[in-house]
Amino acid sequence: MNGRISKKDTTIIIAMTIIYLIIALFYLGDHKAPQTGWKPEHLGESFIIDFGKEVTIDKILLFGGLGNAWGCFGSLEIEAWQNDNFVPYSFIDMNAVFRWHYTTDKVATEKLRFTTRYMRTEDENDKDKYFKAEYREIGFFSGNNQIKEFSVNGENQTPGIEAMFDEQHLVPERPSVLNSTYFDEIYFPRTALEQLEKRNILYENTHPPLGKTIIATGISIFGMNPFGWRIMGTLFGAAMISLMYILAKRFFKDSFWAFFCAFMMMFDFMHFTQTRLATIDSYTVFFIMLMYYFMLDYYDSWSYERGFFKSLIPLLLCGITLGLGGAAKWIALYGAFGLAVLFFMSRGYEYNSYNNLLNKQLKSDNAPKRLKTAGLNKWLLKYFYLTCLFCVLFFIIIPVAVYVLSFIPISYNQPSKSLIKIVIDSVKSMFEYHKGVTAPHPYSSPWYEWPLNLRPIFYYSGDLLPEGMDESIAGFGHPLLFWTGFAAFFFICFLIIRNWFRKSDLEDNKLLLFPVIGYLSQYGPWIIAPRKLTFIYHYFSCVPFLILMTGIFFRWLEKENYISRKFIRIFMAAFLLLFVIYYPVLSGIEVPRLYLNMLRILPRWDW
Repeated sequence: MNGRISKKDTTIIIAMTIIYLIIALFYLGDHKAPQTGWKPEHLGESFIIDFGKEVTIDKILLFGGLGNAWGCFGSLEIEAWQNDNFVPYSFIDMNAVFRWHYTTDKVATEKLRFTTRYMRTEDENDKDKYFKAEYREIGFFSGNNQIKEFSVNGENQTPGIEAMFDEQHLVPERPSVLNSTYFDEIYFPRTALEQLEKRNILYENTHPPLGKTIIATGISIFGMNPFGWRIMGTLFGAAMISLMYILAKRFFKDSFWAFFCAFMMMFDFMHFTQTRLATIDSYTVFFIMLMYYFMLDYYDSWSYERGFFKSLIPLLLCGITLGLGGAAKWIALYGAFGLAVLFFMSRGYEYNSYNNLLNKQLKSDNAPKRLKTAGLNKWLLKYFYLTCLFCVLFFIIIPVAVYVLSFIPISYNQPSKSLIKIVIDSVKSMFEYHKGVTAPHPYSSPWYEWPLNLRPIFYYSGDLLPEGMDESIAGFGHPLLFWTGFAAFFFICFLIIRNWFRKSDLEDNKLLLFPVIGYLSQYGPWIIAPRKLTFIYHYFSCVPFLILMTGIFFRWLEKENYISRKFIRIFMAAFLLLFVIYYPVLSGIEVPRLYLNMLRILPRWDW
């Protein structure tokens, strides 16, 4: 067996990717959202809605856009006509953009249903004229029915107010994950749009720009709507499954175990939830997987057999993907230490291999020992010293260049600064920000809780649902993967130590160390990281290595006849079954609240 991808492997990869995309694209997000809106020119601008008759107002929905500047969300004071006068009805505060906000204030506070003919709405945005909010669409409901017949009269010459009512067909019955941003989507999609529009101030600047540039690609193709800002992460999530198969095939050199690992990735809870959320983690983890694949290709081969320049190709590609990962999110740079360890280990293993090869050749040829010394010196010069010199280019110069170039799409807003100066200032700003993130959060969790899956992060909760029904999205790992993978980590460490002391199977240690080093390089830095506010999704980059270690664990158990292949298939079936059972809390579909409560099997599993 070898690590090459056969036609059978290709067929499996394509089938798994298609199946996953069918699952992941379902309930991903609406393809349309309001695109035009009203921007008040000054504080207190108002308009009157005339329904033409007395109507019952049960609910008002409001969708906001970018406005003119950073942090400008806006708010509306709404009054209703009662007893020949306008009286306070409600207040809608837009604390995020590209999200449907709502009010049902009078429904909640009045015993009788509230009726009126007129409603007056006034902009309460207290910023100056350079910080105008944008109100893209507003909808009025009587019961579950949208009121579509009304006229609008602007007071004090309200220009552009018609843009707030020109997409009434896009007003939903209620806010949901399908039509609104949730969790950190309030940062990244809007910043991606700001990049596309070349705005002078970008809302999110605490991470490098590449991830937002990739999100912007989806928006430029599909529009500024939930599907448009989530599609790229979902496609990268599908690509991770293919890459997991290729990585595992290269590692195990066995199609079954490649399928096993890709299957784990395909139905892991965290992978599914994170890649369907428009944040930057999908791209970072993909590049981390890719850079470790290229290092594996170098690590698990002999350079002297490939030839010098061919052996450099995977190192070059590894360095490029390291730069891409770091340009999406800094956690990819954590992996640089693991890559360095694996590189120098590979040189040690190859030196011993080449030494043994020379010993056999010299023994068979009865040649003098000085030829062996000359051969080793030649190997050291070419495959160690010269390769290390190239690594300075591959793992320092090229990643830095890729990182710097990733700032080109946002360099337009600082024309007085050089690109290098922009990057340096950004690095300082980002470091200070993350070092200062200490505010408490109800769903935060420290690094030592992540492997045990103790505290999910709660991303989304549904609104305006029928009694007894609910929607939730939580980020956490598949229990069978997280718990089995963590146990496998300690088991593999035991095997490595045992082999070392026995002086046997040392060649096995070479591959056993690969996922362990990768795992520790992504997990270990969080122990000493200056950022104190952390969440379980920071463990996402460890998932590929957990999967490889789980595969090693089960393969060893099967080889030693502790379990059979049938048991492994049963494990995989249970893995899929749990994904199906927990699908509602991973996707946000509407289900009975009782069902969601039943899924909370640990005390701190809260959604």
